[in-house]
Amino acid sequence: MKIEQTGTHAVIVIPAFEPTENFITVMMAIREVSRRPVMVVDDGSGIHFQTIFGQVAELGAVVLTHETNRGKGAALKTAIGYVQQHFPNSVGMVTADSDGQHAIDDIVHMAEVLEAGEQGLVLGVRNFEKGQVPAKSYWGNTITSKMTKLATGLTIPDTQTGLRGLPMAILPAMANVQGERFEYEMNMLLELKSLQIKLTMIPIQTIYEGQNEGTHFHPVRDSLLVYRRFLKFGLSSLTSAGVDVLLFALLLMTVFHNASTGTLLLASVLARLVSGVVNFSLNQRWVFQSQNVAGDRRRYLILFSVQMILSAVLLQLVDTVIPHPIPVKIMVDVIIFIGSYLIQKQLVFKQRQEQIHES
Repeated sequence: MKIEQTGTHAVIVIPAFEPTENFITVMMAIREVSRRPVMVVDDGSGIHFQTIFGQVAELGAVVLTHETNRGKGAALKTAIGYVQQHFPNSVGMVTADSDGQHAIDDIVHMAEVLEAGEQGLVLGVRNFEKGQVPAKSYWGNTITSKMTKLATGLTIPDTQTGLRGLPMAILPAMANVQGERFEYEMNMLLELKSLQIKLTMIPIQTIYEGQNEGTHFHPVRDSLLVYRRFLKFGLSSLTSAGVDVLLFALLLMTVFHNASTGTLLLASVLARLVSGVVNFSLNQRWVFQSQNVAGDRRRYLILFSVQMILSAVLLQLVDTVIPHPIPVKIMVDVIIFIGSYLIQKQLVFKQRQEQIHES
């Protein structure tokens, strides 16, 4: 069987962990309609699944093996490295799942999109309608989609799709995206704007066999991984807000005994200065793990100054209507928090990775 390996074709990549016999059927179906290279990453499935991988290899797939289970993100990164080294003239790679959740026609169409010259990340987007998909998939995708919109400004109706097209030009950047398990695919989307990678979405069929019982997505553990950066930013913000409000209250009760315009402003500034140092340290080292300390500090100082002035001004304005400074301060800071994640991620702690431009 002759497999196409010219620069006009995409490589089909399938990460697999403890696949069922249906994986063989999937591979046979691919082979019936396409002679594109297929690469499978066995992510530590173990000896009991080697018969399945052996049959997949007999059908023409390149099979790479992780000795232990390292996660879907790690498997995709292994595939990215292999494609770069062994298929340097291909147009890129199409990622698909091994459990039959993607129609073969959609996999082939995704490859054709890349082969037509698409240079951005391509998502195969399913139609999520309540009652038409398993409940955990509907709610999980709905929540993640809303959070992605908040974090990036991008409206992505299917953030959890495994059918994706990655052109060769963006593979180096995708290899540097953080994450080893299911959170890796989410992190791809979160990094698109900072990497200046265009996003293209194409509709695909929605298939859930057996209520998606074959998925290895663990609802609690893997959701925490997917939402980890959001959760860490929220915890950092709550900690800083706690320091801010506590110090503000202490200053009013122990140092400034009259809640005049001047004392409110001074107490707000002093409290914000201390909480700002706490917030910068947590976000720079823990949330975004940025290494550009000097640049981060300058950009954060600008954002911090704007937020401090805005907080003080709003505090004064609202206090004229609601004469209770501490509750008012909490309300004002919650309003300011809404856009803070996006600003810090995109402008303050931005990653110094290679930027990919649409050609």
